[in-house]
Amino acid sequence: MNIDSEALQQYLYARRKGRRTVFHDRVRQRDPYLKILDSIVDESTCSKESLGLIDVPSHLIIGTLTRSRSVSFSSDFMPLLNEKSEFAHKWISVCRHHLSNQGISEAPDAYEYMGRFYIEEGNKRVSVLKSYGAPYIPLNVTRLLPKRMDLPSVELYYEFLDFYKVSKLYSLQFSHPGYYGRLLRYIGYEKDRIWERQDRITIVGLYERLRSSLLHKGIAVENADFMVALLELYSYDFLTKMTDKQLDHVVNENKTRLKYGKGFYTITCIADEEDPLLYSNNVKSILDESDFLISAGDLSNAYLEYIVTMTNKPLFYVKGNHDEEKAPEGCICIDDDLVVYQGIRILGLGGSCAYSNGLFQYTEAQMERRIRRLRFKILKAGGVDIVVTHAPISGYGDLDDYAHRGFKCFVTLLNELKPRFWFHGHVHRNYDPTMKRIFSHKNTMIVNVCGSYKAKY
Repeated sequence: MNIDSEALQQYLYARRKGRRTVFHDRVRQRDPYLKILDSIVDESTCSKESLGLIDVPSHLIIGTLTRSRSVSFSSDFMPLLNEKSEFAHKWISVCRHHLSNQGISEAPDAYEYMGRFYIEEGNKRVSVLKSYGAPYIPLNVTRLLPKRMDLPSVELYYEFLDFYKVSKLYSLQFSHPGYYGRLLRYIGYEKDRIWERQDRITIVGLYERLRSSLLHKGIAVENADFMVALLELYSYDFLTKMTDKQLDHVVNENKTRLKYGKGFYTITCIADEEDPLLYSNNVKSILDESDFLISAGDLSNAYLEYIVTMTNKPLFYVKGNHDEEKAPEGCICIDDDLVVYQGIRILGLGGSCAYSNGLFQYTEAQMERRIRRLRFKILKAGGVDIVVTHAPISGYGDLDDYAHRGFKCFVTLLNELKPRFWFHGHVHRNYDPTMKRIFSHKNTMIVNVCGSYKAKY
């Protein structure tokens, strides 16, 4: 096949790909065309900084400067116009240059804003290179710097700029504040250390191998959060020395965590007794590192609502035997339910053993029926990671009196589900200062979370 024919075939291939992208974007109710920088930011409100010629990760090139050519391309920069159009002839001409010995010699001009790139001149050159799967595209870049303000996105971007000064890398961008510092800590670099070329090659090589493995498993990644998640579990030197097969095995074992960019989840559990530190103005800073909260019952709605309002963290709860019937606002009830939060499967069964005519009290037979009704959800979820109950498991931290005994059917459930954690309350710790709070059963940690308890998962 000669160059002219190959260039035409490449255009037809890229156009088909672009039309598929438009279809999928519309189904997902997303803008199917290129982002337009002029409609996102007013250049006059930003300061400018010339970065010169840099190699830009192609997936970070998401738009164009003006509206004039935005609808000629799909959101992934593939061409959309008919192959007989003037636009197509110019695209094919650029493609011929790319296929010839001469190649595309002139780098496109682009603006960088908030870590993403918008083409000012050279949209077709970018489109051609993207159609061939170029991982990096050289661009002449002008950076638009937004004014510093108290916005999470702007604060995160300025964290990136500090990182870029030492690393000169656009490949590694995160969606959470503090991740740049954590990355440096995990790989053992001081924050002011200037990176050598080999430093960049090693870490970008690891990033690309991990990203490729995730993509092959159908997990799309838009940032490098998964990199920090894996470095929380394995050392940097250990990962860089792995073969592709070993690395793929590690990704497969941790793919749910990597999908959400979390190596460990910090969970704050509460029950029965209000913690004065949490019922204070300091609650936001105290729970800042917590990813979500769990209530195992017998706490007032006002207390739960205060914590949720002040922290803006998800709070999953079950009912205790003294709880009011009205649901606390802003909290998520998991009683008689199985919910999945960022890949963590959480099962909830509130209430205590029946000892009076209380609303949330159950006999053994009633609790067994509640468990049976959850069987299908458990099977569909493929198991459970965390079980939350108000009452304890019989023989694991319960008491001899009628009101505080544990459910025997929970023992059967424990052996069947083998969760990582079983959180419960009901048995107040002041009943017996010597009372054991944590039990282990095979690989399950059983915790009485009365008051408050912080767990890493």
